[in-house]
Amino acid sequence: MKMKFKSFMPPGITIIGGKTYVCPGWHEVPEGTTLEEVYECWEQDLPKQKEKPTHTIKEVIDSSTAGKTYTVTFDGMWWNCECAGFGFRKSCRHVKEVKEKHGITEQN
Repeated sequence: MKMKFKSFMPPGITIIGGKTYVCPGWHEVPEGTTLEEVYECWEQDLPKQKEKPTHTIKEVIDSSTAGKTYTVTFDGMWWNCECAGFGFRKSCRHVKEVKEKHGITEQN
């Protein structure tokens, strides 16, 4: 076999309409091709990892309840707050307050 297959998933063989294909990619191969032959031509292509932003924020915000504080964090990708509202809605006034303080909008 002269073909090369590159995918992040291991290949498989399927026969549809009398034709033999290697998936993923739907590469037509000769009838009778074995999985062992396909594996000899397969190169694993690992997915590229997205580079995580390095900007982090961690602030303690006063609650409307006297003496209560919540820690709001942003790890460069995800926001988090310790309050129950954030746990239910994945947003809260504490995160909004920190975003406003740092001039962060939804487009940023």
